[in-house]
Amino acid sequence: MENDKPPQHTALQCLTLIARHHGIQISVEKLIHEHSLESREPDRNRLLRIAGEIGLKARFTHLTWEKLAEVGEAWPAMALLDNGNYVIIVDARRNENGTLEQVAVFDPLVERTGTEQPEQGPPDFLILPREKFEHAWSGELLLLKRSYSVGDENQPFGFRWFVPEILRQKAVFVDVAIAAVFIYLIALVTPLFFQIIIDKVLVNQAEQTLKVLGIGIVIALLFDALLDFLRNFLLLHATSKIDIRVAGRTFSHLLKLPVLFFDRISAGVLTKHMQQTSAIREFLTGSLFLTLLDSFALLVFIPVLFFYSVKLTFVVLTFSGGIALVIGALLPTFRRRLQALYQAEGERQALLVESIHGMSTIKALSMGPVLRKNWEDRAAQAVSMQYRVGKISITAQSFSKLLEKLMTVAVIWVGAQSVFDNEMTVGALIAFQMVAGRVSGPLVKIVSLIHSYQEAALSVRMLGSVMNEPEERAGVAGGLQPPLAGGIEFDKVTFRYAPDAPPALNSISFRIPPGKVVGVQGNRMKVFLVLRNLCIIPKSTLRSQRYEYRFG
Repeated sequence: MENDKPPQHTALQCLTLIARHHGIQISVEKLIHEHSLESREPDRNRLLRIAGEIGLKARFTHLTWEKLAEVGEAWPAMALLDNGNYVIIVDARRNENGTLEQVAVFDPLVERTGTEQPEQGPPDFLILPREKFEHAWSGELLLLKRSYSVGDENQPFGFRWFVPEILRQKAVFVDVAIAAVFIYLIALVTPLFFQIIIDKVLVNQAEQTLKVLGIGIVIALLFDALLDFLRNFLLLHATSKIDIRVAGRTFSHLLKLPVLFFDRISAGVLTKHMQQTSAIREFLTGSLFLTLLDSFALLVFIPVLFFYSVKLTFVVLTFSGGIALVIGALLPTFRRRLQALYQAEGERQALLVESIHGMSTIKALSMGPVLRKNWEDRAAQAVSMQYRVGKISITAQSFSKLLEKLMTVAVIWVGAQSVFDNEMTVGALIAFQMVAGRVSGPLVKIVSLIHSYQEAALSVRMLGSVMNEPEERAGVAGGLQPPLAGGIEFDKVTFRYAPDAPPALNSISFRIPPGKVVGVQGNRMKVFLVLRNLCIIPKSTLRSQRYEYRFG
């Protein structure tokens, strides 16, 4: 019928824009074709399914105006209006009192004028007050974020960011795990050797049996040493390859960051952040991986302990639990002091790096005494933080060692009573004591892993402040590249260092003939930013050879 209007597909328009924001290239036309939506808008279930198919996690939620301020990092999100259309909420703005006052909205149905209105915010966004937005909003919000597979190299920086690099060496880690299993099995040979020697060989004075057992234990220990060497060698080989790739990826990302990022962070703090890759990798492939292997060893050792004596096994588990409680109780304090130490060390390193870079200025202005005082203050603060962290570590170690020694005494004491009651032999008691050391160690390591995790999580947070920064805009990859012979013409080009910053260049026009060399005076990095990564507003034109690029 003539009155029938084709659907405006605001849902798909908003969905594709948010998908592109997350690095997923998709078009409205493709979604309409693939899902046969030429004559209708997608319902909620269909919209959720489409979002999942293109690589986004999506869920609908009902929020009040006050709750919008709590969405935080989930922006941008899609808001369902009372008329059934969708808009994108880009941000929520608070006033000086912290109350939510305005929202920045992108409406796909609003015609773009191609001009910027400073009083309305960035171009293409509508700044709406509460009354106007609530009048049109249904209260429904569609939250979207990109879903990443475990091995996706493009995922945001975190512990999972290292997983693709670790999976590249999975064959080596499997070999390390197999070697560790054999090492744990061989570890049972020594306790059994002592038990047989004490209970059988010494009592019966069996010299031939002693020789056979001695040769056997020597062979087992040599085999154990060989496996331990191979395990450590393979682990070193794998971690070295991981370190090389991770170092390359982090430095490559650093080079792609905009100049404005380096203007707001000191060189020393940035250097400290960039040094955290080895600490994170060491936690994942060292502390975490080896502790998990030791935990699997408990499946071997604990049944052996129960086989020897149920009563003594509970003694070992009780003391191990006490050690775990001591470490766990100190962890919150340790985490706070560790974060303060990291900040103090970063400030001290920042002063050192910046002083070295600006030494000529320091000497020219005779600022040595002032900087020396600042250095002494920051060094004193860092040493004080180290002392406080050290006190926590010493306290945990002292209590743990005390409980370990008490456990040894308790096992001997209770075990001796069992020997008196003929419940176990002297050799079995010694063997139990040796195996018990293999059990308490992994149990304590599991709790201590939380300590290591706190350190690694702090490193992830600090390095993530660099790695999760958006890179400079680059041209679209792919396609044919035209031959370049030079020749550039700027026609009313306006440049700004940030979308909301005042123009650094305002309506500049000039022409550079092919083969002409032109020098630009100014800050080296900022000039590079101007020419390399133009932030051009509409109504600008850039011509190169016979190609013309219009903005707006």
